[in-house]
Amino acid sequence: MKSILKGVCIGLFIVTILTAGIYILLGFYYMEGFPCFTWINGVYCTGKNVEEVNRELCRKYKYDGISVVDKNGTKLFVSSDDVNYQVDFTDSLNEFLNKKNPFAWGYYFFHNPVASFDPKVSLDTSLLSGKIANWEIFMPDSELDVTLIRSDDGYILENDLEAVPQMEEIIESVYFSMMEREDEVYLYDIEGCYKSHRLNEEQQKVYDLYMKVDALQNCGLSYDVEGENFDVTKGVVADWIVTEDTYEVAASEKASKKEPGKGVFIINGEECSFPEEVTFDNGIALDENGNVILSESKMYSYLKSISMDHGTAYYMDKYRNGESNMIYVKDNSKGDGLLFEIQSEFDDLISSYLHGSFYEDRTVTLEPSDSVIEYDASDLLGKTYIEINMGEQHLYYYVNGELSMDMPIVTGNVNRSRGTPTGIFNVYNKRYHTNLIGVDYVSYVNYWLGVHKGVGIHDATWRSKFGDEIYKRDGSHGCINCPLDSVEKLWEVVEVGTPVLLYY
Repeated sequence: MKSILKGVCIGLFIVTILTAGIYILLGFYYMEGFPCFTWINGVYCTGKNVEEVNRELCRKYKYDGISVVDKNGTKLFVSSDDVNYQVDFTDSLNEFLNKKNPFAWGYYFFHNPVASFDPKVSLDTSLLSGKIANWEIFMPDSELDVTLIRSDDGYILENDLEAVPQMEEIIESVYFSMMEREDEVYLYDIEGCYKSHRLNEEQQKVYDLYMKVDALQNCGLSYDVEGENFDVTKGVVADWIVTEDTYEVAASEKASKKEPGKGVFIINGEECSFPEEVTFDNGIALDENGNVILSESKMYSYLKSISMDHGTAYYMDKYRNGESNMIYVKDNSKGDGLLFEIQSEFDDLISSYLHGSFYEDRTVTLEPSDSVIEYDASDLLGKTYIEINMGEQHLYYYVNGELSMDMPIVTGNVNRSRGTPTGIFNVYNKRYHTNLIGVDYVSYVNYWLGVHKGVGIHDATWRSKFGDEIYKRDGSHGCINCPLDSVEKLWEVVEVGTPVLLYY
């Protein structure tokens, strides 16, 4: 029994000695590296020396560089290689390791050492300065200027002096951003990166002209037509301003009751005729006092174009496309096919410019004219009909919804109050080789399609040209004049009762 106990004691002693030896040997082992179960910035460091851990950490903290964004959105990428960018954890790792007792590894077995360090960052400032100095945003002071430019968005001012990039401040901002390992830096968010330079006398004149122009451009109006918005943008208003290119036309305009705005201009809040003395500055026409000249006829043309884009032809297209059965026709024979009232809106627009009453954005709804008649095209036209667009001076014949033939025409002379009537009618008779008799004329025609009272579609062999605006100066007595060959084909296929749509 004693011998057994003695053997056990000897065994325990040997095991203790061996364990202590192994523990001490491991302690010496950890003197060359980090203790067991050490984690630094997510890297397992046990048994590794400072150089090895630093190498792994540097790989993990790889930095590509920074994107520098100018106030105009121009970008410059500064890569880490461009500036010899370096990261290093050596000092922090040595300090951490020196505080650890390698023979306390057993304690660390149960209480794992975990640490997080920021790297020591360095870069070559001379390389950084050279990289930024070559950036395109920097211009010599002699090249900085103020320029007035006509663009699709109206007149804009390119003011190089308003916010001049400051090289030293930008270099410093980029340096600190790279030291913080940032991926982007927006210079316009950093105070001191831009400074304004004082304008000289000539530059101040350009700036003052722009302020005059821009005050006119910012009218804030929008027109609503059947739910579709038309914004009076700066580009729209810029077209109303008389320029060197439009000067001759504007100067030759004569006031006309038939053409609203013709020969009338707005200058410094007053209506007047075109000034006798005109100068040009940056291509803009100015009166003798340096005021910008606005053309009222251009304003009216803009409103008219909106209404014309939504004329009867617009609704006929919607009808043919299956979008709507309702069409609208203005009931008159004066050549005015505008469905929407624009005269009152034109007067209001003029008044706003005269009194400077553009204070906030507002939308004006264009209302249909009182003389507009609504028709159900599916009921009155169907799919086979004649469509006569007198604004285009063109006749179209549709069969089963498809265009079968078309031709240029000449309709009633609107300047002599002989305009062709508008509306939906039906072919009420067909005649061949007949005389048209009026108060002061007798005309022989080969083909006749009666449309409404004494108005019909017929050939006009006495004409050599059709279409364009002939009807305004040399139109018919109200009938629809057509080329002989074309109307012959139409006469042969059209039946009595076929609907006819007439509109301007």
